[in-house]
Amino acid sequence: FFANMSSITKKVFNVDGMTCQSCVKNIERNVGKMDGVKTVVVSLNDKNASVEFGSDKTTEQAIIEKITSLGFQAKLK
Repeated sequence: FFANMSSITKKVFNVDGMTCQSCVKNIERNVGKMDGVKTVVVSLNDKNASVEFGSDKTTEQAIIEKITSLGFQAKLK
């Protein structure tokens, strides 16, 4: 499935508004469902999300919008 992706990009996003592991799981689960997203690792301590995705399937802006729609503030690190 992921072998067809032309380019896998890894970006780190600053995420504000997380207060607990439940927030982390919410972001990981929902961003992880996005088309083209390969991996999502969210750190509550570092207040960031590291996302690996196929740049031919989704964009940094789409990931930011998804995190924002969940009630958090996100921006590219």
